Amino acid sequence: MGPLDQLPATHRSGLRSAAGAVRTNLAAGRLAARGQMLVLFVVSIFVLTGITAIVVDVSWYWANSLRVQRAADAAALAGVVWLPGNPTTAYSTARAEATKNGYTSGGGTVVTPIKDPDSSGNNRRLGVTISAPVGTFFMKIFGISTITATRSSKAEFVLPVPMGSPENYYGVFGTTRGLTETSQVTNTVVGPSQNTGFDPMTVATPASGAWTNPTRANGNNDDLYADSAAASGSTQQWGTFSPSFTAGGSAQIPASAVIDGLEVQLRAVLSGSGSPTTTCDLVVDTSWNGGTTWSSPQTATLTTSEAAYGPWGTASSYAIWGAHTWIRSDFDDANFRVRLTWSKPNCGASRSASVDTLQVQVTYHTVTTTTTTVTNPVPDQDLEGPGTACSGVASCFHADGATLNPRGFWATMNSEGSANVNGDAFQPYYDTPTSATNAAYDATTYYNYAVEVPAGASGSVYVYDPVFCAVALNRGTGDRWFSGAGDQVSSFFELYDTRNTLYDMTDDTVVADSAGLFQKVAASDSTMGGGTSGSECRSTTVTAYGDGRDYHDQWYRLASGLSGGPSGKVYRIHTTATDPSNVVDQRSVDAANSFALYSSIPGSRIYGLGAMQMFTPLSASGSAVSSEFYLAQIDAIHAGKTVEISLWDPGDTRPLSASVEILVPNASGWTATALDYTAAQGTTNGAAANCNSLSGNGVGSIQTNVGNTNGTYNGCWLTIQIPIPTGYTAQQSGWWKIRYTMNGNGTSSDVTTWKVQIRGNPVHLIVP
Repeated sequence: MGPLDQLPATHRSGLRSAAGAVRTNLAAGRLAARGQMLVLFVVSIFVLTGITAIVVDVSWYWANSLRVQRAADAAALAGVVWLPGNPTTAYSTARAEATKNGYTSGGGTVVTPIKDPDSSGNNRRLGVTISAPVGTFFMKIFGISTITATRSSKAEFVLPVPMGSPENYYGVFGTTRGLTETSQVTNTVVGPSQNTGFDPMTVATPASGAWTNPTRANGNNDDLYADSAAASGSTQQWGTFSPSFTAGGSAQIPASAVIDGLEVQLRAVLSGSGSPTTTCDLVVDTSWNGGTTWSSPQTATLTTSEAAYGPWGTASSYAIWGAHTWIRSDFDDANFRVRLTWSKPNCGASRSASVDTLQVQVTYHTVTTTTTTVTNPVPDQDLEGPGTACSGVASCFHADGATLNPRGFWATMNSEGSANVNGDAFQPYYDTPTSATNAAYDATTYYNYAVEVPAGASGSVYVYDPVFCAVALNRGTGDRWFSGAGDQVSSFFELYDTRNTLYDMTDDTVVADSAGLFQKVAASDSTMGGGTSGSECRSTTVTAYGDGRDYHDQWYRLASGLSGGPSGKVYRIHTTATDPSNVVDQRSVDAANSFALYSSIPGSRIYGLGAMQMFTPLSASGSAVSSEFYLAQIDAIHAGKTVEISLWDPGDTRPLSASVEILVPNASGWTATALDYTAAQGTTNGAAANCNSLSGNGVGSIQTNVGNTNGTYNGCWLTIQIPIPTGYTAQQSGWWKIRYTMNGNGTSSDVTTWKVQIRGNPVHLIVP
């Protein structure tokens, strides 16, 4: 029995009635709640759909906007390398790169490249904006079918730092020292008038068939005759006169003769019978080309009595024979002819001509020319540009060009067999010749020089003293053998069109090259202290050798007709001692060849591209002497960055002590700046200095050599870092300088390789 059964019946009935009512009310409430939930469910579905649309479509939009951003970045990086010289190509390249990534202008997509204006101070920046529609999925419920994604990017192209020269020439030390100029003096001696005498003919042409007994015309009143035919117009030629005028050892006319006169005379008589006996003529003419062409004719009217006729012409003139200018070779037996023609317009039918003697005399004088080679010293003076007269080999030293400002060094390159401790970091194949190889060897990348040509300009590019010709270090450009005097040294000069992509040499095209003109030359200039190893290569004013030695101490035109085109162009000169067709050929040759470069193109300039090697003649006499030259051009756009200068093997100034300073431009000139530096040995060569522990911070100068030693940094990389102030304004066109200060007595020289760069990637994005 449950608890309810214990209650009175009346109570139990009331409770049951109340419970029933509650159950009825509860059932009604449940039905009402079910209707409300349906409404809430419908509303919830709509809300959830909206949330899904937001999550999915916004995520899709975000993903596509990242694609647009990456495409804009890629387009900016691809196009910016064509700035500042070729914005048209920069734009087309950027658009092409955007197309590769799926975005081409049209159909709602807009690709807009634009470079920063020149007035911005940095015209090497390219901005690219891409706007593209992004389709939706769930937002279409709300009538939104696309959302436009717009993203922008900007890239900067930091060009290689120009090095060594702000002008249209590079590597000009200044004063040309100890030069000689060899010229040829010509002396001409005119001899007295001479003649062959009147010589009779010896050979008739033809020998028979024209006149009877033609060779009898060689007598002199011997009553033996050469007889013409009776018919008018009968002709006979004679081609050799005794002795021969020009042939063999019996030649009467010397090879140096100048012809003054030509005379012809004869003895003849009118033969046969009949009348009349008037106008019975022998017509005389001469030929200088074997009878092809004949001179003006002369006439002898014969009589029945033998007589002398002529001479026609004089000892001082041959004008009577016409306009032809006679020369010695005209009298060769194969060329010279005298012709007699029997002409009888009014003479007896049976009459003929009989010739007893036919003689010729040539009058001449001799001209003797002697050439003497004269070598004269050339006064020391600043080198001049090639000028307009220097278009070939001859007379290119001090032609008619402008005097070039001294810059304190020559451009140079060492051969493959040279040890890298001789100052060249990249072109020697060896650390220690024939044993340890040079890990930095790279004859393709080094050394390169840029030739900037403005739009619309054109002209030529020259190399001064491109050929190896050994001289004393204080003479000329200082070419020398380090060892192996007499070895054959090669030098090659190539000119490329860079297509304005200075970091990409794979698309460069060859414009000109020196080919083998300066290949395998073993020569020295004895007049300039070069000794006598190899052949002579002294400078001349004429084409004395017929090979590359003719360009010693002279300008060689590497290319002409170079043009900047409509947008400006950068060419690249590559210099190397490595033979492109035989890369091992120079690995036993230990030498250095120095030179200079020049552009005649208005508004152009030439500078080292990325790295350069220089030969610096130095001198001091007791007190400190300084030598300054241009290092690199640092533009104002690099304010706030760091410039890094790497010097290979600086300071081989023995016997002079030397120190190095870096000079920064300001409004009034240049001042030395504080610098940080480190050093690292870069070769296994045993002659290298122990420099790995050397460093400094905030110093004003670096001691590179002390006294009569091989140098503190022999075979070392000296790396200098200088922060560029944020307020840097690039005074003096931004050109920094380097200064050597020497102490001691004597002369010296230093071969050094330089590299200068702005730290950071050359092509990079600009982060807002």
